[in-house]
Amino acid sequence: MMERRLYRSHDKRLFGVCGGIAQFLRIDSTLVRVGVVVLTVFTGVPILFYLLMAMIMPKEPQWSYASDGFPMHDAPYSGHARMNDLDQEIDRLEKRALVQEVYRLREELGKYKGL
Repeated sequence: MMERRLYRSHDKRLFGVCGGIAQFLRIDSTLVRVGVVVLTVFTGVPILFYLLMAMIMPKEPQWSYASDGFPMHDAPYSGHARMNDLDQEIDRLEKRALVQEVYRLREELGKYKGL
């Protein structure tokens, strides 16, 4: 039996916390979102937990729920552009910084090879 883990979901509106909880509990994400909104209106506490979970929960890998019968989320979002996703923008910038560092190191290595 495959161990289930709690991840931020790709099925997201803000950070994917409610979608991740719904996938973990195997219920519809709309029910979790409605529950969070109702509790927030009456208590205000879920906002703190939501923000904390958004910072703590890891992002869902592409393969995590493949065997649970949930669809893979490879298709682009219908209402949201993927490039507006903060995690993907950070990944893109990290890759760009690594490529620039490789070019810089190659140039520096070329200087020493020419001696």
